Amino acid sequence: MPSADIDYSRDIKKYTKLVARNKWQNKYLPSWWPGVKKKPIIISEGDSWFDFPLKSLTDVLGVLLRYTTGLKNFGMDSKTNIIDYVSRDDKLDGLFLRLERSGDTAPEMSAKKPNKKGGVGEDKFPSHTLYEALQERTIAKHLDCILLSAGGNDLVEAARKGVIMDYQTSCEDSYEKEQLKCAAEDIVEHFLEAILYRDQFAPKAQIVCHSYAYPIHLSRGTTTEFDLKDAGILIEYLLKFLNLQWIKKPLAAIGIDVSDLGTHTIVSAARLHETFDEKGWPKNEGISVHPERQVFIKKMINALYDEMQALPTRYQQKTSKPLTQYEYLDIREMCQDPKYWADFIHLNNKGYKEVGKVFIEKIKDIL
Repeated sequence: MPSADIDYSRDIKKYTKLVARNKWQNKYLPSWWPGVKKKPIIISEGDSWFDFPLKSLTDVLGVLLRYTTGLKNFGMDSKTNIIDYVSRDDKLDGLFLRLERSGDTAPEMSAKKPNKKGGVGEDKFPSHTLYEALQERTIAKHLDCILLSAGGNDLVEAARKGVIMDYQTSCEDSYEKEQLKCAAEDIVEHFLEAILYRDQFAPKAQIVCHSYAYPIHLSRGTTTEFDLKDAGILIEYLLKFLNLQWIKKPLAAIGIDVSDLGTHTIVSAARLHETFDEKGWPKNEGISVHPERQVFIKKMINALYDEMQALPTRYQQKTSKPLTQYEYLDIREMCQDPKYWADFIHLNNKGYKEVGKVFIEKIKDIL
């Protein structure tokens, strides 16, 4: 079984029980009683920066692999993204409901029901939404913080579908500025909707969002294939080899059919450098990103940053109130060394650890 200090769930009902138990212990048991501690109640919702690599789908399977074969970097006790580090910090020691999914786009933040789009495996194993979580009165009543991460996938999709133009003489005249701005504005609208959900159901909760670090150091890894069918074959073999067929039934009870994990292969849409190539932009050399491409990528990240700076004004225009209990972490200049990057769009464990520290300090400060 996983270590007892992993205090998170991806299931709303199970998380509600975790929260209720913690509050009951603090109310009725003495503070010196073993295990009694008032823990921050935190929801995270986002994309692969919170979920890389596919952690939302591999938690249960990863724990199985970890504790039967010794393989690591699959499940709950491996740290490969921001929330892995934040949720496992001993000093913060919060209770986390993790709603993020690799590949998710900004509309998932504002969706009332799973939109079954974008996120890896979303059509088959749809993730819960923030709105659904806030309908649980126990969660909403005690919620301390909501962590939001989104927009990267939306920006890349917009870039590939019209923002990047045929290369002329420089980056400056080779992309659609207004179209990029509109894409960023659309993303921010979904952040705004998520904040309004907070206001309606959990008004005491803090919200923490973040920019993306400039991913201009490596061109490799922009095409990523997730073939869950292969994983299913591996796990099916291991279950038979280890005589653990019995575990298929409890896995099925939580929605994971090991024998039918992947009837399809999902290919990441984040193949930005293929679009640069198609549009005749100067070529990368090896894994180094050409300076002209770097300029555009920075402009893309800055477009979202600039629109997020306007979010408080949008909020006030819509509600006639100033935006409070809201923090935006500017990490654009962090991890500006190839050693922190796994590929073109993802940090590696060293990079996510550094960003995780910023989140942890901010959460401790505001709570």
